Amino acid sequence: MEDPEERGPQPESEPASDEEIIRGALQMLHELDDTPPQQMTALCYQHWFEQLSMTTRDLLRLLGHDPDA
Repeated sequence: MEDPEERGPQPESEPASDEEIIRGALQMLHELDDTPPQQMTALCYQHWFEQLSMTTRDLLRLLGHDPDA
């Protein structure tokens, strides 16, 4: 699993396409499934919570819902 602190700030880019959002969600699930329990630190949980929140909001938008409603 990639250490979230090693990535640093991400550059602003164009919004992802529907396919990219879905592909990213699937990749995230695979990475979570492949993360050994001994790597599940508090930092890891915090990182994946934020990733899951952002991905869920993106998927809700794709389905036509406002995640902030």
